[in-house]
Amino acid sequence: MLLKSLKMKNFRQFKGETCIDFSCDSRKNVTIILGNNTFGKTTLLQAFSWCFYKIAMLDKDPDFLLNHEVKEDMVNGDSVEVEVEITLLHSQTEYVITRTQIYTYKNGTVKGNEPSFKISYKQPDGQMEAVRPAQLDNVINNIMPKDLSSYFFFDTERVGSVSSRKDVTDAVKDLLGLSVLDNAIKHLGNKSTKTSVIGKFFSSMDLDGDAHAQEALTRIQDANNKREIVATQIETCLSEINHYDGRKEQLDTILRDNQTTAALQKKKEAIERQISVEMSAQENIVTSFLKDFNYGAIHFYSQPLLKRASDFLREVKLDDKGIKDLTAVTIIDIIKRGKCICGNDIVEGNAAHEYLMNELSYVPPASIGNAVRNYRERLVSFGSASDHIFTSMKSRYEELYRSKCRIQDWNDEIEEISSKIKGKENMRQYELELSDVKSRLRDLQTKKERLIREDEALKHDIDKYQKIYDSLVAVSGKNKATMLYIMYAENIRDWLSATYKDKEDLIRSKLEEKVNAIFERMYHGHRRVVIDKKYQVTLLTTIADKEIDTGESEGSKRVKNFAFIAGLVALAKERIFSLSEEGSISLTSEPYPLVMDAPFSNADEIHTGNISRVLPEVAEQVIMFVMQKDWRYAEPLMNDRVGRRYILDKHSETLTMLKGA
Repeated sequence: MLLKSLKMKNFRQFKGETCIDFSCDSRKNVTIILGNNTFGKTTLLQAFSWCFYKIAMLDKDPDFLLNHEVKEDMVNGDSVEVEVEITLLHSQTEYVITRTQIYTYKNGTVKGNEPSFKISYKQPDGQMEAVRPAQLDNVINNIMPKDLSSYFFFDTERVGSVSSRKDVTDAVKDLLGLSVLDNAIKHLGNKSTKTSVIGKFFSSMDLDGDAHAQEALTRIQDANNKREIVATQIETCLSEINHYDGRKEQLDTILRDNQTTAALQKKKEAIERQISVEMSAQENIVTSFLKDFNYGAIHFYSQPLLKRASDFLREVKLDDKGIKDLTAVTIIDIIKRGKCICGNDIVEGNAAHEYLMNELSYVPPASIGNAVRNYRERLVSFGSASDHIFTSMKSRYEELYRSKCRIQDWNDEIEEISSKIKGKENMRQYELELSDVKSRLRDLQTKKERLIREDEALKHDIDKYQKIYDSLVAVSGKNKATMLYIMYAENIRDWLSATYKDKEDLIRSKLEEKVNAIFERMYHGHRRVVIDKKYQVTLLTTIADKEIDTGESEGSKRVKNFAFIAGLVALAKERIFSLSEEGSISLTSEPYPLVMDAPFSNADEIHTGNISRVLPEVAEQVIMFVMQKDWRYAEPLMNDRVGRRYILDKHSETLTMLKGA
């Protein structure tokens, strides 16, 4: 895509008609527009965004775009236009994109109507043809998808790191031509997608009245319908997770990077981790305490009663000369047998008989002394278990008490830290929001895992009934042909999927190589760029033969962003690949311009010079809105690449004029 011109009518501080023709020369491919802060540089960038997407990210009154001087001249009943028109070349076709908004003065108020939007393109015979309204969004997405716009209409002072956004993966696929393969894979689809090629073949199978096949097909279709619903829910869930992940990263960065609270925040986080560990330890202590209690409570709490019983029995004088556990019944039984267990005869009147009769006086019911002695021994045995239980429970209680004291001390310390953080950069609000975001992420992760399990179960059902269905319908000649078509389509899809993976890996490798080459030319230092599978970019520094992430300054972040975007643009400009090996698919892409507001903001003199050298080389077209103080360093290195030059002349806060330089 090459931008040919930008025309504005009464757009913000640009009163009347303003036209900018951009340089499309392959050598002098840079257009420079000079102007200091508040002169309208950002307004020019937002004119592109409003024309393409009806979005104007302006600091003041973003929904009111009419020039204020024009507004003040209006009387009741007047109507005036705000219009932005962009002429560009895309895929060798010239397009004119126009967005217009009518502002009307009525009842003392000026209001804008809903903007109108139109696109026309030049046919081979030179005639302009209007795009049908239903196709307008498709044409814009084909020329410049909205997700890609912030990469090439780049507001340096307003955006964060473009290489850490969640939409990088899809954006890179669109830019570098992978979406063509992705769309082809989706078009072929699978048996569970009714609108896909394979799905339509599958639905056309002739069941010939086979009830079992029909039942299997119904179950497959029901499961497919449920999978589509689950897939939508998973996609929504992932989108929400990405949103909250992004916000969590922002909040973490705010809390971590704030100079007045960073150390306190880290200390607080460490204490919170200690509390978490201590709470887990408390749970173990309580579990052990309850286990001891359940086992030994009766021994412990019966001690007062046992002591009273023992004291009482100690004071009672009882004859306990009897043999332990010997009963009257036993003695009488021995006498009746006439022979002692020792073998002696027991006859009334002999010594053995007299001894046994005498022994009857020491056993219950004649004497309870023996029973009391036994009871005393059981009291001692039963009470001895309480000593261990008491010691163990006392130890665990003391341990629990100390743990609670530690947690209380830590909570007091957290409260003190929070009081210091409160009111400084509104950190407390960020803390509360971060807590809410983490809670939402936990719930969403749980929901996602549940949906994935549900999807796996449905997939298992589909596979099971698919085997039944295939075995029943394979007998039909027509079905055999259809199944052959399905097999061909599935093989093509699998080939495309394998090619897609290979291309994606190769593109990421080439992008990393390109970004590193550009970064080395821009950055005055020694670092290496690493791009992961999600196209997230990290800067590594070599220390003692080991590469580590040492963090990034604002300057290095800025250079990294430029290198990443420049790498994307460079690959697109080269039209990616034209592979000739057999069985390969060549990918092509459209080169894109770089439109940049304040590109040298926060960059030092050396980085400004390096960026000035590299950008015109890697991009098809460069359009810069630059402050005069920054241009002073860039001009000596970029001047021979400048094809068009303009100056913003600020007459007032509501009026800026554009002059050629």
